[in-house]
Amino acid sequence: MRKCFRIAILLLFGLPVPGRAQSLEEIIRLAQDSTITAFRSKFEYQYHQEQYARFEALRKPQLTLQFKPNYYRMIAEPSRDYVYIRNFDRFSTSAGLMLTQKVLPWGGDAYVGSQVLWSEYFARDNLNRPRDFVAMPLVAGYQQSLLGYNPFRWEKAAQDQRLEAARKQYRAQLYQIAEEATVRFFRLVCAQGILDMCGRNKQTADTLYAIAKEKASIAMITLAELRSLELQRLNAANALLNARNEEKLARESLLAYIREDEASFPLDRRLPIPTITKGIPLTEEDALYMAISCSPAVEQGRAAITEASGLQAKARRESGVKVGVDLNVGMQQLSDHFLGAFQNQHLYVLGVVSLTIPLMDHGASKRERAAAEAWKKREEQALREAQRALSEDVRTTLEDLRSHQQLLVHTEEAVAMADEVFELTAENYANGLCDINTYSLAQSRRDNAYNQHLTALANYWTTYYHLLTLTQYE
Repeated sequence: MRKCFRIAILLLFGLPVPGRAQSLEEIIRLAQDSTITAFRSKFEYQYHQEQYARFEALRKPQLTLQFKPNYYRMIAEPSRDYVYIRNFDRFSTSAGLMLTQKVLPWGGDAYVGSQVLWSEYFARDNLNRPRDFVAMPLVAGYQQSLLGYNPFRWEKAAQDQRLEAARKQYRAQLYQIAEEATVRFFRLVCAQGILDMCGRNKQTADTLYAIAKEKASIAMITLAELRSLELQRLNAANALLNARNEEKLARESLLAYIREDEASFPLDRRLPIPTITKGIPLTEEDALYMAISCSPAVEQGRAAITEASGLQAKARRESGVKVGVDLNVGMQQLSDHFLGAFQNQHLYVLGVVSLTIPLMDHGASKRERAAAEAWKKREEQALREAQRALSEDVRTTLEDLRSHQQLLVHTEEAVAMADEVFELTAENYANGLCDINTYSLAQSRRDNAYNQHLTALANYWTTYYHLLTLTQYE
């Protein structure tokens, strides 16, 4: 009987669990291909790409055809129907073909094109009024609203940084998906490990109780020891039930995240535990440099500073005299019929310089400059804070990774030692050399060592992928 009991204890402890497995890398690949976050980040990055392509397209020559119909009604008193002011209705329409190009080095717009205007008068005094045709077959010019300020330069710098921030955000979200998948993967791994452990404990408790009943029938153990084994059997059954519920919740959580079902992805079978750790050969300085270089938050902060600097430069230029220019040259003719408007064209040159001098604005310009300067300081402070938080996160993650790696070594030793102690205690208990309390203590220590090892594994791999998220190390 003792020999059978000893063999049963040893077999129950080392019972293998067959089943098809899915590795952590496969889970991460499925998550990055199918999660809602992956789709959202992909579409978000495509949106920023299309927006940047639109921005670049608008900086190239633009050819537009424009029609402008217009109705004008002149109302005057009938008694004042003089020659120079009469009651009439006027309908006009214009058509223009214009080619425009942003002059990026200066910050203005150059244009060239042609335009035709037709005006028809409808007098209410039954007198005929001539129709007008104005033709401008060639018009070329340049206009700029604010001298000394180039908005295109600031827009280009900010848009480049925004697109780079979107690219970094997309990559960072893929790493964050891997990090979240790792968390859910190890939640299921730990739940399955605890379920296996509880199953072994339940079988062991049933075996011990069955053997103890036979011993009690021949008065080899006391009633108190038999009741203790019965309580242990009941506690093992309750622990197994709780472990099954936890394993089910963890499995459903992972399946929901990777958008799979149990029929096509049998996660009810045991997942393999990655025991070989992967190190990242980075010093703290290298990790900090890579984290800052790859951080979307830092890049977005730089873009915000660039936009704030552009607003500050614009506020400085607008605080004094505002100068705008519009220079154009072309050909023009007026006639009462269409073809005549294209004959005997006259050359004209038009130059318009607008000056706006603020005589009394109640300090609006001054406050606009102060607001722009304050906003730029705010963005600079936000960038410094983002860099500080990122540096602290990198240092803490590196320290945690080293600590978890050392803890893994210790928990592996503890598991091996706990296994050995439990085997010896189980054999001694089978031979009657120790009591049930000693055996229960050895079993509890073995379970504790196993739980600590699973927790250390989960913490290590979660920290490892969090460091990958920060540095995007490949």
